[in-house]
Amino acid sequence: MATDIDKFVHDQLSVWPAVAAKYRVLKSARTRTLPIGGILVTLQSNPGRLPIFDHGCPLCEENYMEHQHALPFEGRKGRKYNILVNRAPIFPNHLVITRDIHTPQTIWHRFPDMLDLAAQLDNYIIFYNSPNSGTSVPQHAHFQACPKGYMPLERVTERLLRTVAAGTVPEDLAFIDSVRDAQLYHYKRFNRGIFMLRAQTSKSMAKLFYRLLDCLNLLAEETEPRFNAFAYCSEGEFRALVTLRSASRPHCFYAEGENHFSITPGAADMAGFVVVPEEGDFDRLDAAALKGIYEDVTLSETEEERLLWRLVRTQPKVEVGICAAQELVFEIISDGAGPQKVSYREGKIDYNGALYDELVFEAVTISTLFAEPSFILYGEEGVRRYAGTLKFMADRGKVEAVNILGVEDYLLSVVSLLPEGRRREESVALRRSLAEQMARRREGHTHISGPELVNTPEVITWLEHRPREGQPAPGAGPVHTHYDVCASEHCHRYEGLTPAADAGVRSIIDETWGQTE
Repeated sequence: MATDIDKFVHDQLSVWPAVAAKYRVLKSARTRTLPIGGILVTLQSNPGRLPIFDHGCPLCEENYMEHQHALPFEGRKGRKYNILVNRAPIFPNHLVITRDIHTPQTIWHRFPDMLDLAAQLDNYIIFYNSPNSGTSVPQHAHFQACPKGYMPLERVTERLLRTVAAGTVPEDLAFIDSVRDAQLYHYKRFNRGIFMLRAQTSKSMAKLFYRLLDCLNLLAEETEPRFNAFAYCSEGEFRALVTLRSASRPHCFYAEGENHFSITPGAADMAGFVVVPEEGDFDRLDAAALKGIYEDVTLSETEEERLLWRLVRTQPKVEVGICAAQELVFEIISDGAGPQKVSYREGKIDYNGALYDELVFEAVTISTLFAEPSFILYGEEGVRRYAGTLKFMADRGKVEAVNILGVEDYLLSVVSLLPEGRRREESVALRRSLAEQMARRREGHTHISGPELVNTPEVITWLEHRPREGQPAPGAGPVHTHYDVCASEHCHRYEGLTPAADAGVRSIIDETWGQTE
């Protein structure tokens, strides 16, 4: 597609005089550099940056200018895009990739499209502004693209990730996390909140990217966190850069007199290519003023520390007995097979006509904040969604369903069902009592671990978790045989991922994570 793009841009500028003039001006635009945080930031004087908007949304096809044409691109699940020459360019061959329908700017579900585009435009880097992070058209979903190599932080990213691919992690990078073939690194220079990713597959890259976003704070009035993202392909793998934000505009934008600078940082600015639309600002902008601009719009030290903690923290697993019946209907969300059935027969579990001692459907995603639903149970109480692993066992004439999940994910449900005034205090007390109850069970039972399964049942025979002969009676509190706690009032009421687990409850569990005192 790269050859088609170059021809498309050439053809567009040959018949579109108003925009062609802007691209000609770019060739003689004044630039200079300033050292910021170990990087030489490029300043570009660009008075012609002001976009040409005739009327309405400039990204909707019915509002395209005369002579403006589009090149089609198809994303995942039938999503269609139009590739356009940018009306207000910063770079040569500056593109806008816009949805063919008018829909709000969001990265959710669209990051794989961004990666696919990067794979097809091998000589380009694709970038994205979240709605409150520099985008001028937040009401219409779009990406941008330009030839590789223009943005200083982009060049640093490529140099560092090439070093990582060769087997060495540079001092400027700190390894944070991985998902299958993808790795996440924290860049410790330039500005706070900079992360770099590499992956062999788009699926793994997307999972790790969304995990990063999940660990960010989301303001009540916003639809997604504040960030800028960049993606490209190099050396046969996907590579990405994410710069996290705290604000859209710096304080100087609202100041008056000599303290005023008309700079609203977007993706390019956050990657060290700062566009200065006012000619007077270009000569007087110095390193101290630019550093202040970056500090105004990036994460604070406290916010960055909290994010890094969220990305690496863990939670122990708790086993919850959620229900037992002669027959149970369930659905594993990720396999797309729809509702399935298990039933009790001859002391075993009947699943698709075969008999099993035990069935385990392992959750494939590890959560460092809060897990997404992985399976559904259909019962008398209605349809309930659960995070984590689903295990079935045959016991006393019934099939017993056990949910294995993180303690914090479990508490999210339990605490949400408590009266509001008690939630924070009870979250700590519940975590402490749960840890004691889990310890008593593990001390009093022989545990033989079985194989992990990924959405595929397998015949497994485990020894029952029975108290050892002569084992003294456990201390205060119920101790179950096959799991740590049950889902009824007998232990604590647990209903999986309930609507009651709203932002307020998530905040309580997040802030008290791991606390037992």
